Amino acid sequence: MKMIKYNRFPSSFRFFDDALTQATQTRRPAVNIIERDKQFELEMLAPGRQKELFNVDFFEGVLEVSYTTEKNGDETRPEYLRNEFELRDFTRKFRLNNEVINDEAIEATYTDGILRLVLPKREEATKPVRQIAVG
Repeated sequence: MKMIKYNRFPSSFRFFDDALTQATQTRRPAVNIIERDKQFELEMLAPGRQKELFNVDFFEGVLEVSYTTEKNGDETRPEYLRNEFELRDFTRKFRLNNEVINDEAIEATYTDGILRLVLPKREEATKPVRQIAVG
């Protein structure tokens, strides 16, 4: 059986990760992307984090979401008897189409271990396609 990848986003707009973040797939949080009539929503699974340590930047069509833990010189890592999880730093980058996304109105919230980003569509992108009658 042959596996075929399916891209449900139209060719005029695509979310895709930077090649660097694809290489570190095991260290990055899972992401859901939802398309609604007037916006896209991005949900990033990142439990146990402090919302103050998230960084969300948008520059030249690239949305970058990162998390950096505080590094204090006085703190030493404890000697674990068993260590099955670790909250690592991460960076995820998504290239966005500036013609579709209103980058001035992007919002981010962190609740119950999920970082939610709302990416509103520009008004031009939400207009329905005009049907033309063939005569």
